[in-house]
Amino acid sequence: MERQGIFDKIGRQSMEGILSCFKPYWKEYASGETILTYEPGMPERVEILERGRAKLQILNDEGDIFLIERIREGDVFGEPFALPLDRFVYIVTAETDCRVMFLDYNHVIKPCARLCEHHSRIISNLFIMAAQKSQMLSLHISLLHQGTIRRKVLAYLSYAASICKKDANGFFVIPMSLVDLAEYLNIDRSAMMREIKALKQEGLIDGNRRSFRLLGGETAD
Repeated sequence: MERQGIFDKIGRQSMEGILSCFKPYWKEYASGETILTYEPGMPERVEILERGRAKLQILNDEGDIFLIERIREGDVFGEPFALPLDRFVYIVTAETDCRVMFLDYNHVIKPCARLCEHHSRIISNLFIMAAQKSQMLSLHISLLHQGTIRRKVLAYLSYAASICKKDANGFFVIPMSLVDLAEYLNIDRSAMMREIKALKQEGLIDGNRRSFRLLGGETAD
């Protein structure tokens, strides 16, 4: 599914009018600074990363912290995208210097007095984005709960094989570096590389760097 943006299919001129209606404000954050901490509940704001890179992590009630998502320029984040799970706290941290736009959630979801088409489009985009992010968060939590490094790697590669374009030989390129993959799966990178090597030697996968091909046999199930 193509990643949705909150301002998709809205022209620049219409955007200026909409933003004046939403009464946004902006803040800048230094690399390493916490942008936002939140729990599931009634949303108050919607945040848009205008500049820089950030990451979304979750903290569970046992004190474990996991990387959930890397946030790129133009991405939307915040309370509306939290899963309804009481045991998680969501933490957004700047990975580089960042500039963030804050929009009042109620202004976003309630149509303006003119009932303009573009405001309705934003509401539609927001609901699609919430659904997409919930799917990705559910997937990630499922991957983190796989019992072993092998099961995590195979489960992720099975998912990537289902969404990534394959070449004529069945190879696909995962959408992150192996360093990022180890962090995403919450495993030691060296241990992950040893497991990938073992899977290749056993004839279960083939590949080099970010390019992989599943050869059948054992699955993550």
